[in-house]
Amino acid sequence: MRRSIEKERFKVFPALWVSGFNGVGRETLIRDFNRAFAPNGRGVLVDVNESAIPRQVLLRIESEAFGASHERLQELATSPVEVKPRDVADAVQRVFDGGDYVIFRHNRIVEENVELPEWLDDVVNALEAEKRGKLFIISQIPLLPDRNARCREAMVQQRVPTLDEHQMTDFCIQLIGHFDREPERWTDDDITRMVAAAGGNLGFLVSLIRSAVRLDDLDQIDTLVAADSARMAEAITVYVRWAFGQLVEETDALRTLLFLDNVTPCHIEDLEKAVAPSRPMLRVLGRLIALGLVEREVEQVYRLTPLLATRLQRDLIRPDLIEWVDEAMRSFAGKPVEFETESNEIGHEYLRLESRIRAALLSDGGSLQNGVAVFISAAHWFQAGIRLYHRKRSADAVRLLKKAFEKRHEFANASRVELLRYYCLAATRAHQFTKSEQCIKLLDAVHTTKPMAAFLRADLHEYKREFYEAIDWYEKALTLNKDKHTRIERTYRPLINCILRIARPDFRKAEVYAKDYLRLRRTVFSLMSLVRVYLRWKYRGPAAGREVPEDIDRLLSGALRELEQHPGGRSTWYEMLAEQAEFEKDLETAVGFIDKALDLAPRIQLTHKRWLLMVKTGNLQLANEVIEELDAAKHDPAFRGNWDGNLQRWTDIYVRALKAANRPTALVNSFAPELTSDEIGRIIGRSNRDIDPFAFW
Repeated sequence: MRRSIEKERFKVFPALWVSGFNGVGRETLIRDFNRAFAPNGRGVLVDVNESAIPRQVLLRIESEAFGASHERLQELATSPVEVKPRDVADAVQRVFDGGDYVIFRHNRIVEENVELPEWLDDVVNALEAEKRGKLFIISQIPLLPDRNARCREAMVQQRVPTLDEHQMTDFCIQLIGHFDREPERWTDDDITRMVAAAGGNLGFLVSLIRSAVRLDDLDQIDTLVAADSARMAEAITVYVRWAFGQLVEETDALRTLLFLDNVTPCHIEDLEKAVAPSRPMLRVLGRLIALGLVEREVEQVYRLTPLLATRLQRDLIRPDLIEWVDEAMRSFAGKPVEFETESNEIGHEYLRLESRIRAALLSDGGSLQNGVAVFISAAHWFQAGIRLYHRKRSADAVRLLKKAFEKRHEFANASRVELLRYYCLAATRAHQFTKSEQCIKLLDAVHTTKPMAAFLRADLHEYKREFYEAIDWYEKALTLNKDKHTRIERTYRPLINCILRIARPDFRKAEVYAKDYLRLRRTVFSLMSLVRVYLRWKYRGPAAGREVPEDIDRLLSGALRELEQHPGGRSTWYEMLAEQAEFEKDLETAVGFIDKALDLAPRIQLTHKRWLLMVKTGNLQLANEVIEELDAAKHDPAFRGNWDGNLQRWTDIYVRALKAANRPTALVNSFAPELTSDEIGRIIGRSNRDIDPFAFW
C-alpha cells in the first residue's frame, strides 16, 4: 500500500481506493496505515452508496468531522446554492488541514455491486497531492477501468485479499489467546475447523472465536460451523442459525437487530429510545457484539455486521417482532433529537437526523419534527423506495421513487439509471404501466442503457401476460447483455418461465436456456428452472403437440436429484415434488409436500401455493380451512407487513375458496374492503376463467 500510494519522492496520491470482501479488514488496514503518517490523525467515516448526492455527503462530513450544530446543518441543508463536488473536496481538504483524513465507505442499499456515482471522481480530481493521503474509499468492487482512467492523476487502488490458511492459523491462535481464559484446551483440530469455516475472512473468524470461547465443551464447535465443508457462505449461514438459537428468548436483542436492519448505523441513545429495553442498552449490544451480529462503528454508533447482515432477515420475521417494528419506527420518527449542546464531543447529529428520516419513510406514517423534515432529500426517497420495493411494497415504493424521479437531475448518470430501473420495476408491479413506459423510453434513448430497457420492456409484457412479446424482448436482452453475466443470469429465469406459460411451449428451447443458465451459475433457481422444464415437457408435451423425449423420466429424476443435493435446495425440492403430484392429480399429496417445504423455509410464496392447492382439491373441508386461515391472516402480525403487496393475490385465492366451499362470493367484500368494486370484479372474472393467480401475479 505504501508503494502504491507514492506519487513522487515527497508526495503521495491524494486518494486511495481500497477494495476487498466484507470482513477482510479494509478499514483497520487504512487506519493502521495512516498512523505512520499522522499518529494522532482521526479517520472520519462517511457512508456513501449509489444514491449519494453532494449535499448529503457534505452534511455528513460537516457533522462527523467538525461536529456541526443543528443550526449549521440546517443552514447547509436549506441553502439555495447548489452543492457541487468541489464543495465536498474542499471539506475533505479542511479535514486534512486539521490533521485527519476521510474514509468513504461504500455501503449497500440492496447489493454492493452497484457503482458509486461519477461525481465522486470530480471530488477526487479536485484534491492535490501532498505528504499523506486525504481520502480513502472502501468498496467490495475493485476500481473499474473507466473510473481509474478518469482519476489517473489523483487516485490509485489496493486490493485486500483473503488470508491464506497459514496466516489464518497464526491469527486464530492469537485470537484464542486474547479471548479465552483457558487457551490450552484448544486442539490443533479445533483450530483447523475454525480456520476452514472462516474461509480466509478475518471478520468472520473473530465472530467464530468470540462465540466458541463461551462454550463449555469445544466438541460443540460443529454446531457453530458447517462441519464437513470449508465453504464460507455455508458456514456463515449455519453460524447465524446458531447465534439466533442463543437469542430465542432475548426479545430486547432481537428487537435491536430488527431495528438496526431498518435503521443502520444508529446512535446508542436512539436505539435506547426505539427499543426501550428492559435492561441497559449497553448490555444488550454487548451480547450482540459477542455473537458477532453487531459491531461498534465509532464511539456510541452501532451497526449490523455487514458480513452477516444479509442473512438475518429470515430469522427476524417472528409475528411479535413484525408487529412491534412498524410501530416502533413510527414512534421513533416523531421523537425530537436531543443533542448535547454543552459537550465538546462530536455528537453525530446528522447521522441521528437521518435515522429518523429512514424510520419515517420505511414505516409509512412516521411524522417528523420540522427540525428533521427539512433534511429529507431525493437521496432519502431513492434509498427508501428501493428498500420498500424489495419488501414487496410496490405502491409505497412507487410513491417515493416518483419523488426522486422528479428530482433526478440531482443524481449522477449511474444513479439516474438505477433510479429509472427501480421506478420502472415498482410501477410495473403496482400496475402503473404508464410510469413504466416513461422509464423505458428514457432508457431506450441512450445507447448504453438499451439492454436494460429491453429487459424492462420484457418484464412489463410479462406482467401484462403478453408472453410471446415478453419472450422476444427477453431474448433481445440476452443478446444486448452479452458478457454481462449478472444481467444474463437475471434474464434466464423469467425467459424460461414465459416460454413455459404459452399454449405450445418450445420445450427444447427452454431446455437449452436452462442448461445455459446452469453453466453460468449453479444455484437453486437454475436447478429449479431445469426441473420445471422437464416436468412440463413430460406432462404438457403431448397436449401441446410437442414430441417428448423417450428418456424424459431419467432427465427429470436426474434434475430432481441434483436439486435435492444442493445445500439450499431441500425446500425447493419438496416444492417441485408438489408440482409433480399436482400434474398427476394427486392434490392432497401435493399439499403434504408443500407443508414439508414450509417446515424448511416459511416463504410467503409457499403459503400462497398451499392455499391454492387446498382450494383445487375440491375438498369442502380444506376450502373452508383456507377461508378461515385467510380471515385469521387479516389480524395476524406475521402477514401485516406483506398485506398491501399481496392483498389482490390473497383476494383471488379467497374468491376461489368461497366458490369451492359453495359460499357466496359477495363475502369477499368484507375480506378486502380496501379494494374497489372494479378490482374485485376483475378478480372474480379471472377466477371464473380459471386463470392461475401465480401466472397472473
